[in-house]
Amino acid sequence: SCLLWKKSHSLPQTVFPLCFTQKSASDYNNFDREFLSEKPKLSYSDKNLIESMDQSAFDGFSFINPKFEQILDK
Repeated sequence: SCLLWKKSHSLPQTVFPLCFTQKSASDYNNFDREFLSEKPKLSYSDKNLIESMDQSAFDGFSFINPKFEQILDK
């Protein structure tokens, strides 16, 4: 798919296409190798902060990842 980037300063009417090719759903060639080599980390979250926030946006949401549930129980 292509993204259209608009140059905002000297030529505001000019649009530059940026096209990526993807051979399959698991094709990661467009990602930086250094980024792909980093180990994923869970973000730290303060349970008290989360509980103090309005959670109504999640009303009716029924799925909780079992692995995440184990983390919450600690």
